[in-house]
Amino acid sequence: MSLGFDFKNRPVYARTSAFHVVIDAGHGGRDLGASSKNGVTERDINLAISMFLKSEFEGMGVGVTLTRETEHSLANPIARNQKKSDMEERRKIIEKVKPDLVISIHLNSLPSSPETRGFQSFFAKNGNGKLYADAIQETFNNGNFYTNKKSRTGDYFILECTPYPSVLCECGFLSNLNDVKLLQSVEYQKIIAQYIARGVSVARISSL
Repeated sequence: MSLGFDFKNRPVYARTSAFHVVIDAGHGGRDLGASSKNGVTERDINLAISMFLKSEFEGMGVGVTLTRETEHSLANPIARNQKKSDMEERRKIIEKVKPDLVISIHLNSLPSSPETRGFQSFFAKNGNGKLYADAIQETFNNGNFYTNKKSRTGDYFILECTPYPSVLCECGFLSNLNDVKLLQSVEYQKIIAQYIARGVSVARISSL
């Protein structure tokens, strides 16, 4: 199986709705992201949550573009730095779509603190995306998600690479055994997507 991006069949990236979201499933291809002790990897769970989130938004009449729709990387297969190439392709997609919001889906890991678990949202250091990150985090804090965190600024490329409001969602910890078990559940993946979409809706209403 090829782990390269299919440039011949590249999708057309364009807005389809008055409110349009780019959903970015973190990692891909040989870049598996974080992993648990029992071999559960971030790459595929990120994509599963992203696909469920797409369905949630579309059910709300929100336009959606996915940066990654398969397990493959977006990197140019001949690029020397595969990670850099992959991230640049994501940036290009966002710039083409000109979305109202970017949501990047990830999983966390902190092996030095295996008791740490739960959801946390991040926004750009300049405050871009804070409204959405705050609302999403509060939605999770008010639910039964084993978390009472605050949204924080994050030094992540996807948050800073374009001028569009962007949120990075760390949906749980692969270093926590309880989170690992939940994150492998399709039902839990769907619930995470529902709560993220709900938080975005709250932010949109509050901004009117």
